Amino acid sequence: MKTIHLFRFNDSIFRKIPFFKEEHRLKTDSTKLDLMNIEIVTEYIVKTHDDFSFDNTSGDDLLLMCKKAQKTIEHYFVLRLDHYDFI
Repeated sequence: MKTIHLFRFNDSIFRKIPFFKEEHRLKTDSTKLDLMNIEIVTEYIVKTHDDFSFDNTSGDDLLLMCKKAQKTIEHYFVLRLDHYDFI
């Protein structure tokens, strides 16, 4: 068995965090920041068999794996508008 990390954003599953730059990651509790436009990427830590292939696994099977994840982590990113951050 091996452990893999899957990332879910907008009902799609990725092998790496999609689209967002590290400098846009929030490092604080986002529940207190109601005025900001925030996107959430959920990371799933999943155990799978040694010969697992992301490319050969259907989207439905990947979602099922995410539901059975050992651990989930939410990553929060601030969206940029007009080249200015909200922070």
